[in-house]
Amino acid sequence: RTKLEGEEAIRNSGCAHFIFRTAWVYGHFGANFYKTMRRLAREREELRVVKDQLGSPTWSRMIAMATSQIVAQGLAGKDGSLMEFVGARSGVYHMSAAGSCSWFEFAREIVATDPRKDEIKCKQVTPISTAEYPTPAKRPANSILSNDKCATMFGVRLPDWKDQLEMVQKSSMF
Repeated sequence: RTKLEGEEAIRNSGCAHFIFRTAWVYGHFGANFYKTMRRLAREREELRVVKDQLGSPTWSRMIAMATSQIVAQGLAGKDGSLMEFVGARSGVYHMSAAGSCSWFEFAREIVATDPRKDEIKCKQVTPISTAEYPTPAKRPANSILSNDKCATMFGVRLPDWKDQLEMVQKSSMF
């Protein structure tokens, strides 16, 4: 099943719902680009990273915090119950970091701001094209999402991707 099929099933159920779309999610846990780049920077002298795919790297903690802020608005009861709050605002919302970059720019920043510089072997992050890095799944050139609807409806905006990276690096457990 696809994400789109999941979204359609939720919409077609008739239930009150929020669907939060996000992209380029990373954090301390699970398999993700951030953890991979930190690991590879300790293993290799050069990282070759795609430069022609754009997105907004988003720390998983920021998604959790923004989602909890939205739910808290519903629990505050100004518009009735939580279900009435959700029902009046049911829909799809984009939730990703402000700003954007390429995978290359993100990798370069991860390496440059790594708090454990003494462990880094990587001396160079080299930009490459998507064609030079084939993957089983085709990736879009532009994964940048507009967060305007979420900001307008709930007053919630996630920080810039560089600010989020700084926070995750400061809280680094690895």
